[in-house]
Amino acid sequence: MRYEHAKRAPAPPVRAGAGEGRAAFAGHPSAAGPASRRGAGTGMGIGKGRTFAVCEAIGGLMVAVLFARDDSVYKTLPGCDVFDIERNAQTWPGGCAVVAHPPCRAWGRLRQFAKPRDGERELGLWAVDQVRRYGGVLEHPKDSTLWAAAGMPKPGERDAWGGWTLPVSQHWWGHRAEKLTWLYIVGVEPGEIPDLPITLGDASHVISTRVRKGEPGWRPGVTKAEREHTPAQLAVWLVDLAKRVH
Repeated sequence: MRYEHAKRAPAPPVRAGAGEGRAAFAGHPSAAGPASRRGAGTGMGIGKGRTFAVCEAIGGLMVAVLFARDDSVYKTLPGCDVFDIERNAQTWPGGCAVVAHPPCRAWGRLRQFAKPRDGERELGLWAVDQVRRYGGVLEHPKDSTLWAAAGMPKPGERDAWGGWTLPVSQHWWGHRAEKLTWLYIVGVEPGEIPDLPITLGDASHVISTRVRKGEPGWRPGVTKAEREHTPAQLAVWLVDLAKRVH
């Protein structure tokens, strides 16, 4: 699992609605749907009477990074309000665009073997809600089941919030493995994102080794730390993307 990609998830805060999971998420005012949104289905959708992030509302910080590691590279980047496991992302008051890395082990292809903590799975749904309310980007592994649960669009589609999904490889930003990833983006059009540093050819390593050493196609696996960390260049790219939210 990752808490961008942490070893453990935070306990949900004790407050009204905590632990209600999908029901609480679906009942949030931001889930009102396309009827109250200007331009829904044609590009950017902004809720009636609501605008995207006014970043000055939290002291001039431009981007909130939610679910970061305690040793996250985001802490070295200017203009970031970083919420690691100690700060607890769910205490974030809102007010600016976000970069969200919610825990993924309950949503990934090996979820049947995962042992998420109580309330951990719901953090993904909560993170989707923040991206839809304030704009920004959410990162999860390719084919994460969070997409279906939250009604996020597959690549090539749009949702009622004007959101869209960009499939990328973290190898493009320096990861030694390919690490296929989906990015859910709200508030930035496809033609407005930062330039993609596409790298052709095979990565030198793999996330998990399925071929025995010495057999055709074998490549070494990366370390657990490498699986969890966001490459520094990708972190810079994601923050740049979030700063472009309308």
